[in-house]
Amino acid sequence: MTSKKNISIPASKLTDATATQVSTTPKNDKTMISDNSNNSTLAVNNDNADNNTTATTLFAEESASTVQPKQQRVGKQQRKSDYAEFKAAYLAPSKLEKRHPVNIEDNVWAKLERIARILGDRDTTVGSYINAILSELLDLYADDIEVWRKL
Repeated sequence: MTSKKNISIPASKLTDATATQVSTTPKNDKTMISDNSNNSTLAVNNDNADNNTTATTLFAEESASTVQPKQQRVGKQQRKSDYAEFKAAYLAPSKLEKRHPVNIEDNVWAKLERIARILGDRDTTVGSYINAILSELLDLYADDIEVWRKL
C-alpha cells in the first residue's frame, strides 16, 4: 500500500457534515492529538466547547473513507468466460493416484460436493476438486513457504 488516495466528497452527500467539502487524507497519530496551546479555554471535554462539529467532522471523514465506487455490471459473456476458466482449472475430472484420506468438516464437504456435482462434469469428484484447489494454493505460496521454513 504505497499509494494513498485522497477522496473528496461534497458535504451535501454526507448526513451530518458541514456545508464545505470534506476531504479525507491519511492522518498520522500525531494529528489526532489536540493542541490547545493557543486557546486555553477550549478543551475536548469542556461543556462550553462546540464538540458537535468536531465529532461530526470525524464521523464524516470515517464514512467518506468507506465509500466505494460503483461496481460495473458483469455481462453474461464475461460470466460464461469466468465459469469456463474456473471449470478448466478446478473441475476437470482427474484420476488420483496414491491417494490419502483427509478429514474435513461435514459442512465443508457438503459445499464442495455441491460445487463438484452441479458445476463439474460427470466424472468430477470432490477429491479431484480438492486436489486442484490445494495444488493451486501450494503453487501460489511456494516462495513464501520456503521463506517461512527458513525462519
